[in-house]
Amino acid sequence: MSTSRHRSAVALGTLGVIVGVVVLAILVLVGLPWLVCLVIGAIVGVVAAIGLHLAAWRLLLRLTKSTDPHGEVEEAVENVLEGLCVNHGIPTPELRVIHSHSINSLAAARTPAHAAIVVTSGAVEQLERIELEGLVAHHLCRIRRGDAAFETLAGVLLAWPLATVGWLRRRVMDRVLPAQRSLAADFEAVSLTRYPPGLLSALMTLSAQTAQVPSPTVAALHMWIDEPDWGIADAIRHPRLDARIAALTEL
Repeated sequence: MSTSRHRSAVALGTLGVIVGVVVLAILVLVGLPWLVCLVIGAIVGVVAAIGLHLAAWRLLLRLTKSTDPHGEVEEAVENVLEGLCVNHGIPTPELRVIHSHSINSLAAARTPAHAAIVVTSGAVEQLERIELEGLVAHHLCRIRRGDAAFETLAGVLLAWPLATVGWLRRRVMDRVLPAQRSLAADFEAVSLTRYPPGLLSALMTLSAQTAQVPSPTVAALHMWIDEPDWGIADAIRHPRLDARIAALTEL
């Protein structure tokens, strides 16, 4: 089991235990027999964990306010996505679009077979095909590694509830997120496309802009390939975009 999949299992298990203990305590206070309380608490905890596992990625997609792709321009990225998946035997994720002139993207997932890649219309319109291929490959690798699924859980379970407590959210997310997840996905994406200049060029284009997307959600702040500039001083960066560019330049 990969590190991210292990962390996802731990997060879901912890949620189930917490919910189960809370339910158990309430039922004990009500006066029900211990055995009954224990059984009901365990059932509710398991249901809560399974429910979050099934629903988290769909909830996060709603929070980003992404839509289904349409139009000839967006067909280009669909073709890139399908081509990479077919050539490498990877389940094809859904494609979602956010209408914005900025260039950005993220991946949300439950499992590699239940995932979606979200791109801005600016990315589709402004990036060359080879750059789009590198961008999509990066997210496919995050999905395949299990990073996207854990990031999705962390966003819904931790970042979203802590949205109004920025310093605490930053500390918590910095502790739970794998520090080099983006860099690892970059290297795997280069191996997938067999063309390092594609992703490198896309990241250099991203570094020359101010990363923004409309209708921001803190739940997905840590998931974008280029962290959006929403004026949040306690932003989470693992690692910085310039460090990733330098690493790819050395390949």
